Amino acid sequence: MNRYIVTSLHRRPNLDSRISIHVRQIFVLMLVLVLDQRIAAQEQTFSGYGPPTSVPIERSTIARTALPPHNWIDQTQAQADVKNVGCLQCHQGVEPMHKAEHVVLGCTDCHGGNAARGLTKEQAHILPKNKEFWKTSANPPNSNAWLNHESPEFIRFMNPGDLRVAKQACGLCHGEIVRDVDHSMMNHGAMLWGAALYNNGAFYLKNYRFGQAYAADGTPLRLVNYTSVTPEDTRDHGILPFIEPLPRFNLSNPGNILRIFEKGGEKQLQLGLPTSEEPNGRPRNRLSERGLGTLNRTDPVFLGLQKTRLHDPLLGFFGSNDHPGDYRSSGCSACHVVYANDRSPTNSGWWSKYGHQGLSFTADE
Repeated sequence: MNRYIVTSLHRRPNLDSRISIHVRQIFVLMLVLVLDQRIAAQEQTFSGYGPPTSVPIERSTIARTALPPHNWIDQTQAQADVKNVGCLQCHQGVEPMHKAEHVVLGCTDCHGGNAARGLTKEQAHILPKNKEFWKTSANPPNSNAWLNHESPEFIRFMNPGDLRVAKQACGLCHGEIVRDVDHSMMNHGAMLWGAALYNNGAFYLKNYRFGQAYAADGTPLRLVNYTSVTPEDTRDHGILPFIEPLPRFNLSNPGNILRIFEKGGEKQLQLGLPTSEEPNGRPRNRLSERGLGTLNRTDPVFLGLQKTRLHDPLLGFFGSNDHPGDYRSSGCSACHVVYANDRSPTNSGWWSKYGHQGLSFTADE
């Protein structure tokens, strides 16, 4: 009995201490709740500017963060409709280029032109300088370098994705991408040209030097890397400091000087005018009466690149638009505007039903 009582007396202080701890915790919790209510009341009263002893609202030194530049996609649908109203008088039912609901654009935001009501086609559209080249709204076949002889306004009207003008249209939302594409292999094609020139002895450097790019007015561009490039960067990573336009073929010399001793004849060959005695594609008269850089004393690789570059799958120009698989536009639109390569569902999938002749199937026809 005594043993039990002693044990119970030893346990009682522990029970009292636990009760005391709980009481203190409840008191602290109530204090926190009271303070939270007072702080919330002050915030509601002073709208976040603190108690009356702080700087008055009208004298606040807090500067508002500058908003980002206003972009076309931030406009309301009503604002965009003003830029569509005249266009839709003729192009009723044309589908939007962007399916995303948060991209709100009007026709003239990208294409330019005049979207006012009641205008004729000539008044609303941007007209070409060379009307004989652009007889219909379709991309012409074998247009070659025609784009270099048109105004930037017409190029933008016809194809806002062309890299000559893409900064004004696509670039306002996709500026970094447009800049990168300008310096990409899809645009300049330096790898193809460099391999052909070096492997055939036409140019002495193995590092690529020549590539294709054009300004808005058609001027050939020298692409300069926007970061500094060391010789080690070029050697170890293939990064080039610059790429230059392809020089004129008649300024070139044969990579192999012995080619000027190929079979000649009494009558000198006039460039581009074969004689009836020569087999097709294999002219016999090869020598030039003049020095290097004239007639057939130019380099055939530079000449070949000047001729074939216009139909290479680069972004500077249209496709040939005269046979299946090459009905394409230029610049960003070359990839992002869908066209069917052939009529086979295996290759063209869902788009095969639209054929392989590059015809338009928009609802506004």
